Amino acid sequence: MTVPATCRSRGPESATPAVHATEPLTHLIACGVADSVFDELSRAVGTDRADSELTMFHAFADHDDVVMEVSGAFAAILERAQEASRLSGGLVHPVVEMAPTESGGAVHLLHPDEPFAYDAATRRLYLRRGTVLDLWDIGCAWAAEEIVSRVLQADPAAALAAVVGPAVVSVGAAWEIVDALGQEFSSLHLPLRCGLRSFAVLGSTARITSPRALTPDAVTGAVRAESAVVHGRWWDSAVVGADDAVRALTFAMMAERLGGEAFDYIVDGGAEAEFQGYVGAETRLRLLRTPGWVPKAS
Repeated sequence: MTVPATCRSRGPESATPAVHATEPLTHLIACGVADSVFDELSRAVGTDRADSELTMFHAFADHDDVVMEVSGAFAAILERAQEASRLSGGLVHPVVEMAPTESGGAVHLLHPDEPFAYDAATRRLYLRRGTVLDLWDIGCAWAAEEIVSRVLQADPAAALAAVVGPAVVSVGAAWEIVDALGQEFSSLHLPLRCGLRSFAVLGSTARITSPRALTPDAVTGAVRAESAVVHGRWWDSAVVGADDAVRALTFAMMAERLGGEAFDYIVDGGAEAEFQGYVGAETRLRLLRTPGWVPKAS
């Protein structure tokens, strides 16, 4: 049986996209784009929809191996999930579980140890019987990127932020985006002021719309990073930024699995991050930040 290092599947109700733009017309365009992209996301990999591609795949794979051609959205999300798996050395993997069975169908097309195979040229997915895929979180990151990309095609001068599940993608001046987000999304203000444009927010207290209270020093960035990395999952919330939302989410999910041991991977990968939490019986909030986590002037 293949067991994923991380499994964070959530339904569409927890990831309804929020778009915030600095101009009313841009906001109107972005809302329409967000609705369209989110529909593509849920139709492709939403597990709460009986008619989604992934739900149907799983239903068929309960009984036999499956070969199906997937939609463009599904293909794009799966390819990004494969990128995440390569980036993390397999730690962040799309396979939830695989129950090896004696089956016919498409099994001859797969290596004995492969739960699935994908042919990008034909957009055909081969799924072994009993295999379950989790593509939702990576799909949210893809959706956030796609929303901003499509809005920029319609309005190249747009300044906005798209929030889908744990993923955030923004374009435009930080102070403009912060003003557009308002206090409801105040937990995103500091990452934006640190220059992050694509990032992921994780943690039990890291709900994007309900930020953890920080001391004034933490908000201004005056708190220094801890000199020693604490191993294990000590943090309550994390924000990880990278070149794109999928990479950011991948590093964040690695941190969720590896705890403090992921810190070096994040730094070596050129990403930026801030972790918050309490270690042991400590009552003082501990912050761990990468060297580049420095708020810029607004």
